[in-house]
Amino acid sequence: MSTPREQLLRLVEYVRGFRATYLAAAGVRLGVFKKLAGSPGMTAEALAGELGLHPAALSVWCRTAYALGFLEADEAGRLRLAPGFDQVLGDPASPWYYGGALGLTVDFEADDLSRLEEVLRTGKAVPFQARGVKFSEQVGAATAGLHTLVARKVLPGVPEMEERLHRGLRLLDVGCGCGGFLLALAQAFPAGKYVGVDIDRKALGVARKAVKAAGLSRRLKFRAAGEDGLGVSGPFDVITLLQVLHEIRPELRLPILRECARVSARDCQLVILDETYPSTWAELRRAENMRPVMTAFSELSMGNVIPTREEQESLLAAAGFTLQGRTLVGDGFTLLTAQRAG
Repeated sequence: MSTPREQLLRLVEYVRGFRATYLAAAGVRLGVFKKLAGSPGMTAEALAGELGLHPAALSVWCRTAYALGFLEADEAGRLRLAPGFDQVLGDPASPWYYGGALGLTVDFEADDLSRLEEVLRTGKAVPFQARGVKFSEQVGAATAGLHTLVARKVLPGVPEMEERLHRGLRLLDVGCGCGGFLLALAQAFPAGKYVGVDIDRKALGVARKAVKAAGLSRRLKFRAAGEDGLGVSGPFDVITLLQVLHEIRPELRLPILRECARVSARDCQLVILDETYPSTWAELRRAENMRPVMTAFSELSMGNVIPTREEQESLLAAAGFTLQGRTLVGDGFTLLTAQRAG
């Protein structure tokens, strides 16, 4: 049994993590991590001069970042990023980069959490697509690393998928957002034709601009979906839903998956990367389930509900898909692969 002191220390550690989140987000926004990634060995004073920051305030920030393990330093105060943080916080092109997610947390999630009491009293939610273009862009930045990882490693790792991607296939991404995944996929596998659909028209506008700037408009198209359908006719060889299924209102999930079946080619594979909510109280405390547990909590204000394993598999079967594989990927993600039945 835990003592009051032990429980107090646990709570204090959670508060420390809250503060560390804001410290790290400021380091990303102000360019401190990026600067140290490229120029290790600078002092806080030199960093302040290079970045136009207040020397005394930055000195406290640097010492705190050292205490928390974000930075390393010698007794002369020469700083460098701690191992691994060069990619996690200093390199936006890395699939491990988390800087965008920190921005999403401090800019938007913090506001949602400030309304938590209201949400718990009323259940009132503001859905994803009603939050404006800045929110859509920040979500795109927050998921950039994940999208790169899925495009270059996770999706090609599905059995026989890499060969098909190199050969060229027709792929539909449902809930494409700002198009980061399709952009990474089109760059990695230029033989394919790719289409993204989303209900968020602001995000689609961002996606079209990014694709035009990359010169990929001929191979990568975007369409607006509605609650009455996906807005495309197909057929598609592969259909993906990446961190999207749990964002669809529960009553719309089966109709949308049936739409996926409708636009599927005969040998189409459905690939879903999402989170799976624990089915029992005991499973809530398993380490691999902490991500979906916390996502469900943080997205209460959006009205998002994460399905359990049983709900996922029931939906797939009812929509006409046969489950082929279920794999735990990374820190709490579930990769589901399925094929259209019959």
